[in-house]
Amino acid sequence: MDNPVVFVHGIFGSIFTPTPLGKIWSFGPAAYAYSPFIENLGKLGLVEGKNLFICYYEWWKSIPDSVDTLKLTIEEAKAKTGNTKVDLICHSMGGLLARSYIESDKYQFDVDRLIFLATPHFGAANAYYGWEGGTVAPEDDDFINMLFKGFLWIFSKIKGESDAIAVIRKYIPSVKDLMPSRQYGNYIFMYPTRYDKILFKNIEYMKVINEFLNSLNEQIGILYDRVKKIYVFSGDGIYTNKFIQVEKPVSEIVWPDGKPVGVIRDDKGDGTVLKKSALGIEGEKFIVKTGHIGILNDSIPYLQQILGVKEKPQVSILEKVVSYLSMVTDKKIIVLDRSKNAISYDIFGKFVWHLNLKPEGEYRISVREPFSSEVYIETNKGNFVKKIKPSRFARGVSMSLEVDKEGNFRVKDG
Repeated sequence: MDNPVVFVHGIFGSIFTPTPLGKIWSFGPAAYAYSPFIENLGKLGLVEGKNLFICYYEWWKSIPDSVDTLKLTIEEAKAKTGNTKVDLICHSMGGLLARSYIESDKYQFDVDRLIFLATPHFGAANAYYGWEGGTVAPEDDDFINMLFKGFLWIFSKIKGESDAIAVIRKYIPSVKDLMPSRQYGNYIFMYPTRYDKILFKNIEYMKVINEFLNSLNEQIGILYDRVKKIYVFSGDGIYTNKFIQVEKPVSEIVWPDGKPVGVIRDDKGDGTVLKKSALGIEGEKFIVKTGHIGILNDSIPYLQQILGVKEKPQVSILEKVVSYLSMVTDKKIIVLDRSKNAISYDIFGKFVWHLNLKPEGEYRISVREPFSSEVYIETNKGNFVKKIKPSRFARGVSMSLEVDKEGNFRVKDG
């Protein structure tokens, strides 16, 4: 390997804890997807802080707003290694951040190899559900939807907003940056009973247009002029939302382009991003039979060749969580009696997220102080918010959450 590597994660990919010395970043709950990948990069000889650097950024902001963060991470990698260039490995939305930097006036001509893993260069239909309706896409990856709903709950608590649309529109504008671009083509359609044909809505005349991605793709020539070694990966073989059937718009604010009533899927994709979108730019192309999360570790053998690593790494990681339990609490006074499989994350210094990848069994959630609190609980079978209010005569209160191996759950007080 000639250059240090900078890894750029996708949406929902990191959290931070504020400290007197600054923000301490980590993958947070997304560690399920990214930590095994970083470990496998380690088997290629990449050591974090030495020749591997992770670009944690505020993924909830509009993508161009994080360009300076990526630039600083690249500068750190160059300063610590003495190299003048880096190789970028980007997953999903991270690839759009990399393109934003390279195609901008802030670019320092310091990227040698540019590697995209499942980046939605033309956008993704799933983002329509989040931006226009404040909900998750049907049949999307369980883990991705879990992150979306969990962080949505957190932002609603932090910002004091109860409406999902308001939270997303005000505080998570990056969702709009992922909507289909002009190059994706028309994807919203109606099926009026008086016509025996599908009527597609022209993407140019939709109420919501992805100006960011349209602009980025219009100046793609700048990317090709500035980076010559481009590698583009796409997942394949998993049904992915392609077209969305809608009814008439609900209002100018909620579902302005139509409320979804159905969806058409295509198995030419990774479950989140269509192959057409992931392979939407020029470069050496790789198609892997895997999903949006699985592409991280399934790309390792190819990354070995691209980066010029001689020793073949061992790769062993499940692509998808069979059953999971996640919890976000609004006060740190909540304690989860958990097994060694559970991991606790401090989010923005205000919330605690408990994630357990093998949740079968019974878990006790207890409040040790006499104050009301709420806990957001989700499994792959559903989610709910539970308010816990201790008795004024008791020091605390507890409840039990029973989860079976299928992900079904029930709650018992006391």
